[in-house]
Amino acid sequence: MRKSIRAVVSIAAVAAAIAAFASAATAGVIDKAEAAAKTVPPGGTWLAWGGQTRFHFNPDELDRLDVHIASVDGAASRTEGEAGVRYDVTAFRALDASGLEINHTGRVISGIGGGALRHQGGYVLAYPGGTVDLRGFSLRASPATRIGLDVVDANGTVWFTADHAHYGFEDDAPDIFSMRHMNLRLSAHFAAALGHPELAGDPVGGLDFRAHSYEGDNSTLAEEGSCTAPWPDPPATQGDVLLIYDNAASGWTGFDDSIYIKRCNGCTTTSSTGHIIVNQDSSLRNAGTTAVAWLTKFQGECSQMFPGCPYDSDQHPFLVWATYRVDADGRIKQIGVSGVKHAFYTVNWNCQPDQCSGGNIIWPTCEDTYSNYNNDSSTDLGPRTEIIPFTGQWGRCGSVYDANCDGNEDAGGGARDLYQFRESVTESEVETPAATGAHYYHEYWYVVRDDNAIYNSMGYREVSFGKSGANWNVNLVGDTPNGADFHLGPVLNLWIDPNAPPANAANEELSTPLGRARVAVKVTDLGDDQWRYEYAVQNFDYAHAQIDAAHPDEPNLKVVSNHGFGRFSVPIAAGTTITGLRFDDTDTGANNDWTVSTAGNAVTWTGQVGHSLDWGTMFHFEFVANAPPGSGAIQLVGVATQTEPELPYSLDILTPQAASNDDIFDNGFD
Repeated sequence: MRKSIRAVVSIAAVAAAIAAFASAATAGVIDKAEAAAKTVPPGGTWLAWGGQTRFHFNPDELDRLDVHIASVDGAASRTEGEAGVRYDVTAFRALDASGLEINHTGRVISGIGGGALRHQGGYVLAYPGGTVDLRGFSLRASPATRIGLDVVDANGTVWFTADHAHYGFEDDAPDIFSMRHMNLRLSAHFAAALGHPELAGDPVGGLDFRAHSYEGDNSTLAEEGSCTAPWPDPPATQGDVLLIYDNAASGWTGFDDSIYIKRCNGCTTTSSTGHIIVNQDSSLRNAGTTAVAWLTKFQGECSQMFPGCPYDSDQHPFLVWATYRVDADGRIKQIGVSGVKHAFYTVNWNCQPDQCSGGNIIWPTCEDTYSNYNNDSSTDLGPRTEIIPFTGQWGRCGSVYDANCDGNEDAGGGARDLYQFRESVTESEVETPAATGAHYYHEYWYVVRDDNAIYNSMGYREVSFGKSGANWNVNLVGDTPNGADFHLGPVLNLWIDPNAPPANAANEELSTPLGRARVAVKVTDLGDDQWRYEYAVQNFDYAHAQIDAAHPDEPNLKVVSNHGFGRFSVPIAAGTTITGLRFDDTDTGANNDWTVSTAGNAVTWTGQVGHSLDWGTMFHFEFVANAPPGSGAIQLVGVATQTEPELPYSLDILTPQAASNDDIFDNGFD
């Protein structure tokens, strides 16, 4: 039976806040008390005033730009940053006697209007050849986007822009409007002042503000901003979260989704072993017909918050990402693997045909976005080992957020510095000789419970890497208007198209009760009866999980282990000669490489303890045989748990066949 749910935005009563503003209002400033007292029309303007704005400067990026904080005046609070460790976070109070217009249709935010949110205090930033005086700065609407901000000084000069916002009235404080988790970028003016106009739009951190506001009390609007949809009820109904590319032309995020280097650990002008931290902006749409829960960690059980929700957990999607290299000779290698970003809120933008408020459910047709700043948040990053990906479950108990399993979030949970749980790419993987003639691709993927089509929840873009001094940069290759260079699906499907594989190639899915993997194979005729076999094996969401018997159920589920595959075997005929053995995992070290054997009429690679082919990762296996390709059954073996044995799986795909004396082989390949 389908379950239906409805969320209705509560109506705020903020008389105290209005009175406080009225006493501070001055001539020439919009009277918010008068505006709030009037009936709010279905389409109109609310006003935001007072509150606080916080800057989150990425100290590594300020160092790269040779910009430093010379002074901080009138801060409400500050946590000083440290490169590689934490962001520099400073809050400044906004003036009550100023106002920023919030345009709306019903209860749904449609854009930022006129006015400005002025502040007391601010930074003085220093750079070679000048300073930026942001004392008395303001936030105002960015003309380039419907929901974006400019940071301007007292003279009206734009020094930063902010985009990819999460925004809305807060559930626990409905008289507070906030814009959160925004990218903070260099303006064109600031980039030119630095002598690098090409750095306009360079992200230097994050920005958020919380301000007083008023939604009005017109009861006719009670149902505005509400949507209805069934919950997923497999197998009757399932969700479908679609990864999308969003750009400034949409008028929403204010800046194209892109790929970024956040910092580099151990990089110098001559280094090759430093570790580059890569991430991205990410946008999505609910392309299905069901609602999808988007709860914050420790927010509460889904069924208690939203009646009818089928899961007793703080259910939410997860974001993971990775980078791949396709060498000049066509080999594919995964060179970087992220941890898990826990999603926690959806803005529900562009819902059709309904108007849906932001919150903790993404409704059908609605869109959402996460900034690259947000995806670099230490408080929302964790390891993949806590996730059972096929079911979309999080082992909260014993996690990096709840070590003692008491059901409460620990102080300081998440990443301990600005490197942990990020995607790390070793420098040598993106510089010569490895980079010569190579192509690079960045892939990202939302893991969503009850998603019936995982391959449209992931996508990739081609990128290139470059180094200047000790600093690395990443650029989009073939970047075209409206995201034509963005492609759905995994990079593996670019290497071998499963729907139209070339001759002597294949890309097949292995579907198991515990998750899915794909095996792609490319066979190259080297001449002289020698054939090179390459197998790229990608584990998407297979995990043989060990669950703690004392904590078997959500929301306090404990995942002891969730390993993937520990052995890969390709059959060969008796007498086949095997040479050119090769193995590529996701790192540059050899001490954890899988061992290989050619005994028992098979080429078999076996993983070392603690280095299995886990979910979201790809390994490359290769050998040369004196036998042409034909159909055979490869074997993947799931790692045993403490209580269950290994789980073998087979998949029919191209493998070496017995050599023939004829020029035309039994399999029909010439």
